[in-house]
Amino acid sequence: MRISASNRPSLAHAQRLSWRGLGIPHEPVVGLVLSQSIFLATLGAAVPGASSPPARLAPVIVTGTNEVQSLTSPSMDEAARQRHEVSGGFTLKSTEDLERGRASGFQDLFRGVPGLILQGESGTEIGEISVRGSGVLSDGEPVGIQILQDGFAFNQGDGETILEDIDLASVKYAEVFRGANAFKYGSTTLGGAINMVSRTGYDARPIELRMEGGSYGFLRGNAVSGGVEGDFDYFASITGRRLDGFRAHSREDTEDLFANVGWKITEHIENRVFLTLARTDRLLPGGLTQDQLNNDPKYVDPESIEANLSKEWQYMRVADRVTYQQDNIKIDGGAYWWHRNLLSRGLFEDESWAGIQSYYSDNVGIRLDLTVHNEWFGRENRLTLGVAPAIEREVDQNFENLDGQRGETTARDTELSVNAPIYLEDQQYITEKLSLQLGVQAIYAQRHFHDLFVDTDSGDQSGNLVFRGLNPKVGAIYEFDPHSQVFANFSKSWQPPTFDNLVAFGDEVDDSLLFTPLQAQRAWTAEVGTRGEKGRFGWELALYHSWVRNELLEIKDANGVEHGAFNIDRSYHQGIEAGLEVELLDSVFTRRRGSRAADRLVFEQSYTLTDLHFDGDPVYGNNRIAIIPIHLYDAGLTYIHRSGFYAGPNLRCNITSYPVDHANTLYADAYALWGFRAGFQSRQGWSVYVEARNLGDVRYASDIEAIPDARTAGDDVKVFHPGDGRAFYAGVSWSL
Repeated sequence: MRISASNRPSLAHAQRLSWRGLGIPHEPVVGLVLSQSIFLATLGAAVPGASSPPARLAPVIVTGTNEVQSLTSPSMDEAARQRHEVSGGFTLKSTEDLERGRASGFQDLFRGVPGLILQGESGTEIGEISVRGSGVLSDGEPVGIQILQDGFAFNQGDGETILEDIDLASVKYAEVFRGANAFKYGSTTLGGAINMVSRTGYDARPIELRMEGGSYGFLRGNAVSGGVEGDFDYFASITGRRLDGFRAHSREDTEDLFANVGWKITEHIENRVFLTLARTDRLLPGGLTQDQLNNDPKYVDPESIEANLSKEWQYMRVADRVTYQQDNIKIDGGAYWWHRNLLSRGLFEDESWAGIQSYYSDNVGIRLDLTVHNEWFGRENRLTLGVAPAIEREVDQNFENLDGQRGETTARDTELSVNAPIYLEDQQYITEKLSLQLGVQAIYAQRHFHDLFVDTDSGDQSGNLVFRGLNPKVGAIYEFDPHSQVFANFSKSWQPPTFDNLVAFGDEVDDSLLFTPLQAQRAWTAEVGTRGEKGRFGWELALYHSWVRNELLEIKDANGVEHGAFNIDRSYHQGIEAGLEVELLDSVFTRRRGSRAADRLVFEQSYTLTDLHFDGDPVYGNNRIAIIPIHLYDAGLTYIHRSGFYAGPNLRCNITSYPVDHANTLYADAYALWGFRAGFQSRQGWSVYVEARNLGDVRYASDIEAIPDARTAGDDVKVFHPGDGRAFYAGVSWSL
């Protein structure tokens, strides 16, 4: 739906219009309901008190079609209105760009998103994800940032995540909220939240097929079907992916099935049920020394093959979401459950006693959000409040790794995680252009470790920790016009430790697991920035500084094996997140037709500065915190023709070296990776692409394990994981 520029109402008026069914901003907040009947009963009590008399509006001219949309899965246009409601770093990333190249994993989806740092051991896996330095030191299961799908938490109860269980073919777009801007999703961490919004029958064709393949044995196939039948709609996606890998012993096989069914009970109420089934089997080649990385990046230590280093799991998730939206009120409710069985084979030798770990995990959560748009003191007001409790129970057992086979039990335990955030946020317009935001979260968390393997030198290591936190936030947005604004906020974040932080094997073979009590990480963050569109330019810019206390950092040995975590008393994070898109030329080779350019040349670039330091630490002084690239730059130049043809180069740079150890004695090298892609998207429903990556065949580290001090770790510091060499991909898709 478009509004004539000459008659575009103020933001406050536009927001009021949305709640009168004109489809202008509509906030995709999410919530819980234990059952549909409980939800409807709650709804009946909530609506009357929340409504207000309609305000008189100036006439506006509205053009467009009255397409029916899902209430539980808002359109991207509606999600874009959040730019007027987020007083900080926020990026909306469409999956449309995935259709123009390889569409395998999160690195493909989030290429060029400022502030988002992804690292992984292969071309598809993401083992570490960081925003503003939060949680990047996790190993294989990212922490420090809330991952959601349709508003429901994808993280385990203690905060860890496995991203491969999200099928990108089922995703419509992603919302990236950096820092405290994720309050409305109950995120408490420094990093913020990423919400993946699913496709439904309203935005899918009856048949969609895609096949792509390329270097290092990469092959991916996907089939999608969706449609609308009366008050019901359906969507289903099945994806299979295999990869031999850049190195030996790095094969991967993944299968994902995602489906949802929606029922529009009335014009204002919709219920949607989601199902996810996933399976992954991945071999791990292990780390390399820096010399091996530079001279023979395909090398695999025979010990990794003998121990059959690997990870395999099965995953099942069910969720139910109900949305009510009418006039000036929206209520989202829902519940979810998911189960995972996982087997991980690690080294079992001196100082590496983890061996083989087998566990199963069950996670249950509910969510309830209420958003009310009203007038307070004669100005627009938006109030959001919600609650999102979640519980995880995990049962673990460790064994000796005897040439890849299970030996004797070395540890056995159960783990219970509880997280219960309650949050409130209010946005009040002071003038037609200036709004203020106030928010607060109250959080209760518990980490209960029950040691069931006590006949060891370490004895019974059971422990129970309870955490309570309170996170306030204040922010402001000033709108120069409907398309550009400046913002600022000051907020607190809070992150309790995971069980990987709290529990690790001791240095002696008879120690078994040791439980180390830790404090929650907390930080105060100040942020300013701007975003907008003007003529041929689109931009976003955020600058932040975080004063961090009790920062959680991992301790790992020279092989990257975890030995628990510790709290850093004082540290600071600061940085820049910048993105710029410029339409350099239009009607380059062919003439403009009416108001539309026949062809155009677009230049996109992003820059991320991540500057993390200890602050007067007794061991590391003011050293730089290890592992996070300091300067990252992405750029892409694309020629796009109205016929559907596109082509252009791209560049990804790690501009400077950065430390591998906290003592700052060993550094990963800078690198620049060139690529190119071209393709054709037909209006008849078929498309084809070709893509080249790392054309210079650069040898670089795509992932690194941080260690305390490389000087005391010996000569063979095997913590570097090489990125793929020169690679070529091609794909074809067809839809009916």
